[in-house]
Amino acid sequence: PQAEAPMVQQANGWAPVRVFPIPQYTGAYDGPRSDFRETVYWNPAVETNANGEAEVTFVASDAVTSFRATAEGFSAAGAAGAGTMTFQSKLPMTLDARLPVEVTSGDTVRLPITLANETSEPIDATLSTQFGAAFKLTSNPVTGTIKLKAKEKQTLFFPLEVVATDGNADIEIKLTARGLHDEIKKRIRVVPRGFPIEVAASGTAKAGQAARHTLDLAGAMPGTIKASVTMYPSPVAAMTKGMDAMIAEPGGCFEQASSTNYPNIMILGYLNSTDAADPALVAKTQGVLTKGYKLLTGYETTQKGYEWFGQTPGHEALTAYGLMQFADMAKVFDVDKTMVERTAAWLMSRRDSQGGFQRSAQALDSFGRASPATTNAYIMWALAEAKRTNGMTKELAMQTTLGGETRDPYLLALATNTTLAAAPKATDGAAMAKRLVGLQAKDGSFTGAKETITMSGGDSLTIETTALAVLALLKASPNSEYEAQIRAGVDWLNSKRGGYGSWGNTQATILGLKALTAYTEHARQMASPGTATLIVNGKEAGTIKFDKGRRDALVWDDFATKLQPGKNTIEVRLDSKAALPYSVAVSYRSPTPASSPRSKITMTTQLLATKAKMGEGVTLRTHIENTTNAGIPMTLARVGIPGGMVFQTWQLKELRDKGLIDFYETRPREVILYWRALPPSAKKDVDINLLAAVPGTYEAPASSSYLYYTAEDKTWTKPVSITIEK
Repeated sequence: PQAEAPMVQQANGWAPVRVFPIPQYTGAYDGPRSDFRETVYWNPAVETNANGEAEVTFVASDAVTSFRATAEGFSAAGAAGAGTMTFQSKLPMTLDARLPVEVTSGDTVRLPITLANETSEPIDATLSTQFGAAFKLTSNPVTGTIKLKAKEKQTLFFPLEVVATDGNADIEIKLTARGLHDEIKKRIRVVPRGFPIEVAASGTAKAGQAARHTLDLAGAMPGTIKASVTMYPSPVAAMTKGMDAMIAEPGGCFEQASSTNYPNIMILGYLNSTDAADPALVAKTQGVLTKGYKLLTGYETTQKGYEWFGQTPGHEALTAYGLMQFADMAKVFDVDKTMVERTAAWLMSRRDSQGGFQRSAQALDSFGRASPATTNAYIMWALAEAKRTNGMTKELAMQTTLGGETRDPYLLALATNTTLAAAPKATDGAAMAKRLVGLQAKDGSFTGAKETITMSGGDSLTIETTALAVLALLKASPNSEYEAQIRAGVDWLNSKRGGYGSWGNTQATILGLKALTAYTEHARQMASPGTATLIVNGKEAGTIKFDKGRRDALVWDDFATKLQPGKNTIEVRLDSKAALPYSVAVSYRSPTPASSPRSKITMTTQLLATKAKMGEGVTLRTHIENTTNAGIPMTLARVGIPGGMVFQTWQLKELRDKGLIDFYETRPREVILYWRALPPSAKKDVDINLLAAVPGTYEAPASSSYLYYTAEDKTWTKPVSITIEK
């Protein structure tokens, strides 16, 4: 198990300290080499003897390389000192292989394998390789014994074709001579060519009613279809799958990181409220929550309050969202009370004495940010949920006025929630709820909102609004006054769940989970056992029996081979007294992109050189453009990197520090660039410096750009390709 990260106090609060795991080796261990940690030893509390000497013992990694040791400290009198030295880790005979971490199906790799004889005598060596079914070795550079002179190094290039479509590929390389041996095992990810397409469907399964969907997989490339159907027998199942879906997406800002962590709080709160003991789940969730809490507190600004990326000045609405989460977290977790009070005090200091809140004129997301009315309503809702509205007479009065006048369902839902939470017995809240019901559409949704706090668009705009409306009507229905309207809203939300368990963006997902969890507690539906059967294209694809009180999701994920390009039918049949939500997710690759005509962004990527030699640098230029005459909110560019190339983290930090981007994330073959917002008609050019690391011919994953909170409207650009020569 991974060690828990300790904390260190900085000038602006507490921050997690990185923990360096130490593998446990036995004295007899002699390979294969798979441990390539960069930091092999860290000790912040070494004490010397009276002579200023101390001895430490550690095990180096499996890397055959040079290491730098750095010692820093101070004497009893306070005098500081530091020193460095280098040492080498050697074997009498070694091999090294530079592998891409990920490749695309159809790539070719000229895999460099370097053999080294560190002895003072020549040796005859034998090299054996296993590249697995994912690769085809087109010619073998080794025809027999390899002769290595004393102190000699040789590099052999193995030409490989990536023949697998998708999956993980294991590579094993072994060198032996005169009783000596060295061995390396590594794993490479193979991804399909083409543009990724996702098709989803969802709803609520009931006994005696067919839950059937027709999905069109037109243009699906052979071997690229993946599919799953998930059924949610409990709120815990919904929370867990929703969290997993959010983790799979970019999540670099405070709202995204906070929302991804929120389901852990909800799981523990639900288990406590239902007195449902599950020690294993509680322990697992507590561990994940600990890490999430430490991550979140790192977004506090130096002037207090929280911000998208932890930079001054603080963001009032995001701080309120954080305060609401910390209040919920405090019910199940030991939250730093000083930090919470400090955060609340900062937010209170932002009141404008008119019933609203100031918004910093220096705020960096001023383009496309929410209006004062939306900001004030959201902040007050968060404070009311956190039970921090005492003494806020003017602010509550403003929300009462808003709730009596506005016809915007998002604003009305926020004002209703705030009023009913702050003053449950007041008549104003009941009147607002009645007005809110009048805005509900026939399908159960609440449409027509102008904006949300995150400036979400598309489906997420309606999902966030409907979820908040359901929460408000639940508060207004102690005696089931609005049961039909609540049920309609819940059914609509279940019909809009994404295939993997989320609702659009992170804010929509959390509000959706909050609404459905609150409804479960309100309805008190009795858990029932049952049987669920999946039918694919008219044939049974699997049956799952479940017991009363099951918390884990029911998952079918082995039927992709039963699907084909074109139209397919998927049906879920339920035999149970309970009604269970479900979701269907199908993904595949297509030779043509599915760019949305509603996208507000255009994007291009270009390698400034299509050929390079190993070790050379190549610039990948990314251009994005706001095609509208209005400012747009948080924007992402997900830039695909060819397999034999690597990005350089120092350069990405430099881009951020120079203000060319606001933030970045990295994945094995992807650099994700963030902007808090883009001005009208803005154009951005970002050059990413790549290093040609492994010879071969590579195609990058397709790149895309979109507004984070309207993720369904993406712009795709064709993958870039490069040939790297030795």
